[in-house]
Amino acid sequence: MKIFSKIRGKGRPLIFLHGFPMHQGIWDAFSDHFIASHTTVTLDLPGFGKSDPLPGTFTLDDVASEVLSFIEIHKLHNPVVIGHSLGGYVALSMIAMRPDLIGGLVLFHSTALADSAERKESRNKVIDFVNKNGAKEFTTNFIAPLFANPQHADIERIKQIAATTVKGTVVAYTQAMRERPDRVKTIRTYEKPTLFLAGAKDPGIPLASIYQQAEDCKTCEIYVMDNVAHMGMVESPASAAGRIKDFLNKI
Repeated sequence: MKIFSKIRGKGRPLIFLHGFPMHQGIWDAFSDHFIASHTTVTLDLPGFGKSDPLPGTFTLDDVASEVLSFIEIHKLHNPVVIGHSLGGYVALSMIAMRPDLIGGLVLFHSTALADSAERKESRNKVIDFVNKNGAKEFTTNFIAPLFANPQHADIERIKQIAATTVKGTVVAYTQAMRERPDRVKTIRTYEKPTLFLAGAKDPGIPLASIYQQAEDCKTCEIYVMDNVAHMGMVESPASAAGRIKDFLNKI
């Protein structure tokens, strides 16, 4: 399978996994913060951007397997994975499968919890809407609510990224996210450092749930960004990058 990627810099690998329904372009400016000291790897998950799609119905474990293969093919030794939202779900699947390959984890506006019954019903409504109206009608309206400031200058750019995602990818990933298992045990048994990078105004991931997940996790840290919702890499890039750098220095 072809996985499109951009690999820059030199040093310990950082793998940036984008959220839904985006592609690796969301990391373009943010990853610049790290290229002086790290090898930065931004990639399109299967079916997004310029990467080949997975056939038919698939799980996030199937997606994780493709990223693990990418790591081995490119000989990325002991990378730290930074997963935004959906990217965090994929990263957790990767760790559940091959914890030995991953040297650290940043869950960037992401969660180890499975979907609640209410959230699963919301996913079903997304699938129905996209099947009736197409992907673009959904993806372009999905972006603004992810920002604390509905007039943020980057919203239009992110909308353009999201608009490239085709119907089949939107439906298949919505199904896969709906069916993903709870990964709290994965977090608590993973022996390498984990950072939860959260937004104080994130409407989809309550802070209380982050603290709940980090209970009994000796290697977990939590950092909450004020006046940030679900897009910290563009809402507060300097703060987010600074906190990740502090985390990396401890590994």
